[in-house]
Amino acid sequence: MSRMDRYHLLARATIGSEYHADGRARLLRFLPDAQSQLVLRAYGLVCRSDGTELAVLGEERDLQRLWAARRPATLNFSLSCDDPAHLLYREAAALPTLSLALFEGEHADFTAWLHSPTRQQHLQLAARRTIWKYLLLGDWSGQQPELHDPLGLVQFEAATPLALGDGRSALAIRSGSALPLAERAVPRFQLRDANAHPPRLLMARLPVAAPGGLQREPDGTPVSEIFVSR
Repeated sequence: MSRMDRYHLLARATIGSEYHADGRARLLRFLPDAQSQLVLRAYGLVCRSDGTELAVLGEERDLQRLWAARRPATLNFSLSCDDPAHLLYREAAALPTLSLALFEGEHADFTAWLHSPTRQQHLQLAARRTIWKYLLLGDWSGQQPELHDPLGLVQFEAATPLALGDGRSALAIRSGSALPLAERAVPRFQLRDANAHPPRLLMARLPVAAPGGLQREPDGTPVSEIFVSR
């Protein structure tokens, strides 16, 4: 039996991500605060992480000492992320603090506490929501481009001429509401010519917003620029 085989799982946290296709966050680091660091050392607790979840384990003899003290009630961790793009695809500027409860519910004795269901916490990181701003490049004369959502869930504003910073001109079409960024976006937006009756399909599936397209309008509104050339 290895030394780790003698360890018991004390608490566990999983971190979900609305942006990632599998729903799991990436490349996270879990940093205990000063008090939690002292507790981990005092009771020989071990932290194990794969960048998505955190497990806290301890040997039975050390957990008996922790049970006798009954404090602290929680271990607290700050989160950081090694993915340089996470500030673009996540909604909040700061990652939340993780608090892992050590003593939940009533337990008759140490054995009951040790073998109770694992104390588990889940945090969900929301994806950034932006106005999707399609920029149509090229000659669209004689046509009236419009964006269409076949599912009818998203409405788009009418196309408006826009001068780009590099001197080119484009037609800009914005979503009527903020939409979430996603690693594998579900929307299947179409480009149609509203001059035709019924509207004629120009592009069956347009590209979707990516983190690298994040910009801010003069009024501070976050937008995701998506370039479409004909």
